[in-house]
Amino acid sequence: MHWSAETAGVNALLLRFGDAMSPELSARIHQVSLRLQNSLGDRILNLTPAYTTLLIEYDLLQDTQTSLLTLITPLLNNLSPDTPLADTDPINIPVYYDPHTTGPDLTALAEQKNCTVEDIIQRHCDQEYRVYALGFAPGFAYMGETHPDLRITRLETPRVRVPAGSVAIADNQTAIYPIDSPGGWRLLGRTPMKLFNVQADPPALLQPGQRVRFHPVDRETFIQLGGELDDQFSGKSSHD
Repeated sequence: MHWSAETAGVNALLLRFGDAMSPELSARIHQVSLRLQNSLGDRILNLTPAYTTLLIEYDLLQDTQTSLLTLITPLLNNLSPDTPLADTDPINIPVYYDPHTTGPDLTALAEQKNCTVEDIIQRHCDQEYRVYALGFAPGFAYMGETHPDLRITRLETPRVRVPAGSVAIADNQTAIYPIDSPGGWRLLGRTPMKLFNVQADPPALLQPGQRVRFHPVDRETFIQLGGELDDQFSGKSSHD
Protein backbone atom coordinates (compact mmCIF):
# COMPACT_ATOMS: atom_id res chain seq x y z
CA MET A 1 0.00 0.00 0.00
CA HIS A 2 1.61 3.27 -1.13
CA TRP A 3 1.77 6.10 1.41
CA SER A 4 3.85 9.12 2.33
CA ALA A 5 4.16 11.27 5.45
CA GLU A 6 4.65 14.98 6.02
CA THR A 7 4.80 17.27 9.02
CA ALA A 8 1.46 18.94 9.79
CA GLY A 9 2.24 20.65 13.09
CA VAL A 10 4.27 20.43 16.28
CA ASN A 11 2.64 17.11 17.18
CA ALA A 12 0.88 16.19 13.96
CA LEU A 13 1.73 13.99 11.02
CA LEU A 14 -0.22 13.83 7.76
CA LEU A 15 -0.29 10.49 5.98
CA ARG A 16 -1.14 10.71 2.28
CA PHE A 17 -2.46 7.66 0.41
CA GLY A 18 -3.42 8.98 -3.02
CA ASP A 19 -4.56 11.94 -5.10
CA ALA A 20 -8.18 11.11 -5.98
CA MET A 21 -11.04 10.20 -3.67
CA SER A 22 -12.80 6.88 -4.09
CA PRO A 23 -14.91 4.58 -1.91
CA GLU A 24 -12.10 2.00 -1.97
CA LEU A 25 -9.45 4.46 -0.81
CA SER A 26 -11.76 5.79 1.90
CA ALA A 27 -12.27 2.26 3.18
CA ARG A 28 -8.49 1.69 3.26
CA ILE A 29 -7.90 4.92 5.18
CA HIS A 30 -10.57 3.88 7.68
CA GLN A 31 -8.83 0.51 8.03
CA VAL A 32 -5.48 2.22 8.65
CA SER A 33 -7.08 4.49 11.26
CA LEU A 34 -8.49 1.52 13.17
CA ARG A 35 -5.18 -0.35 13.00
CA LEU A 36 -3.21 2.61 14.34
CA GLN A 37 -5.72 3.27 17.12
CA ASN A 38 -5.72 -0.37 18.21
CA SER A 39 -1.93 -0.66 18.05
CA LEU A 40 -0.82 2.64 19.54
CA GLY A 41 -3.59 3.41 22.02
CA ASP A 42 -3.06 6.56 24.08
CA ARG A 43 0.07 7.51 22.13
CA ILE A 44 -2.45 8.81 19.58
CA LEU A 45 -4.44 11.85 20.68
CA ASN A 46 -6.62 12.12 17.59
CA LEU A 47 -7.06 10.58 14.14
CA THR A 48 -8.79 12.55 11.40
CA PRO A 49 -9.52 10.66 8.15
CA ALA A 50 -10.24 12.69 5.01
CA TYR A 51 -10.62 12.01 1.27
CA THR A 52 -7.05 10.85 0.62
CA THR A 53 -5.27 11.53 3.91
CA LEU A 54 -5.13 10.65 7.58
CA LEU A 55 -4.05 13.26 10.13
CA ILE A 56 -2.36 11.85 13.23
CA GLU A 57 -2.04 13.97 16.37
CA TYR A 58 0.28 12.32 18.88
CA ASP A 59 1.43 12.77 22.49
CA LEU A 60 4.75 14.66 22.58
CA LEU A 61 5.39 13.26 26.08
CA GLN A 62 5.59 9.78 24.57
CA ASP A 63 6.84 10.23 21.01
CA THR A 64 8.74 12.37 18.59
CA GLN A 65 7.87 12.39 14.90
CA THR A 66 10.82 10.08 14.24
CA SER A 67 9.82 7.55 16.89
CA LEU A 68 6.20 7.63 15.75
CA LEU A 69 7.21 6.95 12.15
CA THR A 70 9.32 4.05 13.37
CA LEU A 71 6.21 2.61 15.02
CA ILE A 72 3.72 3.12 12.22
CA THR A 73 5.89 2.20 9.23
CA PRO A 74 5.74 -1.60 9.73
CA LEU A 75 2.03 -1.37 10.55
CA LEU A 76 1.30 0.33 7.23
CA ASN A 77 3.78 -1.62 5.13
CA ASN A 78 2.25 -4.89 6.31
CA LEU A 79 -1.19 -3.77 5.19
CA SER A 80 -1.53 -5.41 1.81
CA PRO A 81 -4.03 -4.19 -0.81
CA ASP A 82 -5.36 -7.74 -0.66
CA THR A 83 -6.09 -7.53 3.07
CA PRO A 84 -9.87 -7.90 3.45
CA LEU A 85 -11.68 -4.75 4.50
CA ALA A 86 -13.57 -4.98 7.77
CA ASP A 87 -16.98 -3.55 6.98
CA THR A 88 -20.30 -3.08 8.70
CA ASP A 89 -23.82 -2.96 7.33
CA PRO A 90 -24.89 0.34 5.77
CA ILE A 91 -26.68 2.87 7.95
CA ASN A 92 -30.18 3.34 6.55
CA ILE A 93 -31.46 6.90 6.68
CA PRO A 94 -35.16 7.71 6.14
CA VAL A 95 -35.83 10.82 4.07
CA TYR A 96 -39.01 12.73 3.35
CA TYR A 97 -38.50 13.96 -0.21
CA ASP A 98 -41.08 16.63 -1.00
CA PRO A 99 -40.65 19.54 -3.43
CA HIS A 100 -43.14 21.70 -1.51
CA THR A 101 -41.72 21.40 2.01
CA THR A 102 -38.38 19.61 2.48
CA GLY A 103 -36.84 19.50 -1.00
CA PRO A 104 -37.14 22.95 -2.57
CA ASP A 105 -34.55 22.13 -5.25
CA LEU A 106 -36.16 18.89 -6.45
CA THR A 107 -38.33 20.41 -9.18
CA ALA A 108 -35.63 22.66 -10.65
CA LEU A 109 -33.15 19.79 -10.60
CA ALA A 110 -35.61 17.49 -12.40
CA GLU A 111 -36.21 20.14 -15.06
CA GLN A 112 -32.49 20.69 -15.52
CA LYS A 113 -31.83 16.95 -15.81
CA ASN A 114 -34.85 16.45 -18.10
CA CYS A 115 -36.47 13.87 -15.84
CA THR A 116 -39.14 13.63 -13.14
CA VAL A 117 -38.88 14.38 -9.43
CA GLU A 118 -39.44 10.68 -8.84
CA ASP A 119 -36.39 9.91 -11.01
CA ILE A 120 -34.26 12.23 -8.91
CA ILE A 121 -35.39 10.55 -5.69
CA GLN A 122 -34.83 7.09 -7.15
CA ARG A 123 -31.31 7.91 -8.30
CA HIS A 124 -30.43 9.37 -4.92
CA CYS A 125 -31.70 6.27 -3.12
CA ASP A 126 -30.20 3.74 -5.55
CA GLN A 127 -26.62 4.64 -4.61
CA GLU A 128 -24.69 3.38 -1.63
CA TYR A 129 -22.48 6.10 -0.19
CA ARG A 130 -19.24 6.11 1.76
CA VAL A 131 -18.54 8.74 4.42
CA TYR A 132 -15.31 10.38 3.27
CA ALA A 133 -14.80 13.05 5.91
CA LEU A 134 -16.43 15.26 8.55
CA GLY A 135 -16.27 19.03 8.35
CA PHE A 136 -18.03 22.39 7.85
CA ALA A 137 -20.22 21.85 10.94
CA PRO A 138 -20.19 19.30 13.79
CA GLY A 139 -21.47 16.01 12.36
CA PHE A 140 -21.57 17.21 8.74
CA ALA A 141 -20.52 14.13 6.74
CA TYR A 142 -19.27 14.39 3.17
CA MET A 143 -20.52 11.28 1.33
CA GLY A 144 -19.86 10.04 -2.16
CA GLU A 145 -20.40 9.45 -4.81
CA THR A 146 -23.75 10.50 -6.24
CA HIS A 147 -25.25 9.07 -9.43
CA PRO A 148 -23.61 10.75 -12.45
CA ASP A 149 -27.00 12.11 -13.55
CA LEU A 150 -27.38 13.99 -10.24
CA ARG A 151 -24.14 15.91 -10.32
CA ILE A 152 -24.69 19.64 -10.07
CA THR A 153 -22.90 22.71 -8.75
CA ARG A 154 -23.74 24.47 -5.52
CA LEU A 155 -26.21 27.34 -5.49
CA GLU A 156 -24.72 30.63 -6.66
CA THR A 157 -26.15 32.30 -3.57
CA PRO A 158 -26.24 30.11 -0.44
CA ARG A 159 -29.37 30.06 1.68
CA VAL A 160 -29.17 31.98 4.93
CA ARG A 161 -30.77 29.07 6.79
CA VAL A 162 -30.93 25.39 5.95
CA PRO A 163 -32.99 23.36 8.47
CA ALA A 164 -31.29 20.61 10.46
CA GLY A 165 -31.74 17.20 8.85
CA SER A 166 -31.82 18.57 5.29
CA VAL A 167 -30.47 16.07 2.78
CA ALA A 168 -28.57 17.74 -0.04
CA ILE A 169 -26.26 17.23 -3.00
CA ALA A 170 -23.45 19.25 -4.58
CA ASP A 171 -20.94 18.22 -7.24
CA ASN A 172 -20.57 14.44 -6.82
CA GLN A 173 -21.36 14.29 -3.11
CA THR A 174 -24.32 14.16 -0.77
CA ALA A 175 -24.64 15.31 2.83
CA ILE A 176 -27.04 16.01 5.68
CA TYR A 177 -27.05 19.32 7.52
CA PRO A 178 -26.80 18.32 11.22
CA ILE A 179 -27.88 21.71 12.58
CA ASP A 180 -29.64 24.80 11.28
CA SER A 181 -27.00 26.70 9.32
CA PRO A 182 -26.33 28.61 6.11
CA GLY A 183 -25.70 26.39 3.12
CA GLY A 184 -25.39 26.31 -0.64
CA TRP A 185 -26.03 22.64 -1.42
CA ARG A 186 -29.17 21.63 -3.36
CA LEU A 187 -31.88 20.40 -0.98
CA LEU A 188 -33.71 17.16 -1.85
CA GLY A 189 -35.44 16.25 1.40
CA ARG A 190 -35.12 15.94 5.15
CA THR A 191 -34.43 13.13 7.61
CA PRO A 192 -35.85 12.90 11.15
CA MET A 193 -32.59 11.34 12.38
CA LYS A 194 -30.36 13.45 14.61
CA LEU A 195 -26.89 13.70 13.14
CA PHE A 196 -25.15 15.29 16.10
CA ASN A 197 -25.67 14.83 19.83
CA VAL A 198 -23.11 16.11 22.34
CA GLN A 199 -24.30 13.49 24.86
CA ALA A 200 -23.55 10.57 22.50
CA ASP A 201 -20.23 8.78 22.05
CA PRO A 202 -19.19 9.62 19.42
CA PRO A 203 -21.30 12.80 19.12
CA ALA A 204 -21.56 12.49 15.32
CA LEU A 205 -23.87 9.75 14.05
CA LEU A 206 -21.89 9.30 10.83
CA GLN A 207 -18.16 8.54 10.90
CA PRO A 208 -15.55 8.33 8.13
CA GLY A 209 -15.48 4.89 6.53
CA GLN A 210 -19.14 4.10 7.20
CA ARG A 211 -21.53 3.18 4.41
CA VAL A 212 -24.89 4.92 4.06
CA ARG A 213 -28.11 4.34 2.14
CA PHE A 214 -31.17 6.60 1.91
CA HIS A 215 -34.77 5.45 1.60
CA PRO A 216 -37.93 7.54 1.09
CA VAL A 217 -40.69 7.84 3.68
CA ASP A 218 -43.98 9.70 3.53
CA ARG A 219 -44.93 12.79 5.54
CA GLU A 220 -46.79 10.83 8.22
CA THR A 221 -43.85 8.48 8.82
CA PHE A 222 -41.42 11.38 8.84
CA ILE A 223 -43.37 13.13 11.61
CA GLN A 224 -43.91 9.88 13.56
CA LEU A 225 -40.14 9.37 13.57
CA GLY A 226 -39.65 12.78 15.12
CA GLY A 227 -39.25 14.90 12.00
CA GLU A 228 -40.28 18.54 12.03
CA LEU A 229 -41.59 20.72 9.22
CA ASP A 230 -41.65 24.49 9.19
CA ASP A 231 -42.95 27.21 6.90
CA GLN A 232 -39.59 28.11 5.38
CA PHE A 233 -40.36 26.55 1.99
CA SER A 234 -44.06 25.72 2.09
CA GLY A 235 -45.80 28.48 3.98
CA LYS A 236 -47.26 25.82 6.28
CA SER A 237 -46.20 24.24 9.57
CA SER A 238 -46.29 20.58 10.66
CA HIS A 239 -49.43 21.39 12.66
CA ASP A 240 -51.43 22.69 9.68
